[in-house]
Amino acid sequence: MNRSLTSLLLVLAIAGCASGPSSAPLPPDLRIVAPDPALAPEVRALSGQWTGKFVGRYGSLDHTLVVERIDGSAATVVYANGAMISSQGGGIDPGFRRLQARVQPGKISFTLPNGAVVNYAMQADGTLAGTYDRSGQVSTARLTRAGG
Repeated sequence: MNRSLTSLLLVLAIAGCASGPSSAPLPPDLRIVAPDPALAPEVRALSGQWTGKFVGRYGSLDHTLVVERIDGSAATVVYANGAMISSQGGGIDPGFRRLQARVQPGKISFTLPNGAVVNYAMQADGTLAGTYDRSGQVSTARLTRAGG
């Protein structure tokens, strides 16, 4: 089997695993702090653990966002991703980063060290719509609250 076909089959196999739990690792010291009740409900609603997949040109990637703490217009988040082998060769190793994010009612955003801008917006159905934009290459996600 040639390398391109093997890579494509691996991407399809990974993408087909949508029904199981996320393969994105989380830090052992993960701690979600309940937001201040004085914050707007649309801000408090962002708190917690969210899971889904980013889907883009090169495949799909398990993803977990944990909003650990919200302090007014700032938040501490954990951005975690599973592994992906790209149909174009190469891939992404599983991992996580703890970052500072900007918060607005129903929205949270941050920039990753690789320059990608990541935005999430609360949807009417209680999910988070996410975009990952790195140099114009955009992937999108729909995240649901873990455990709910």
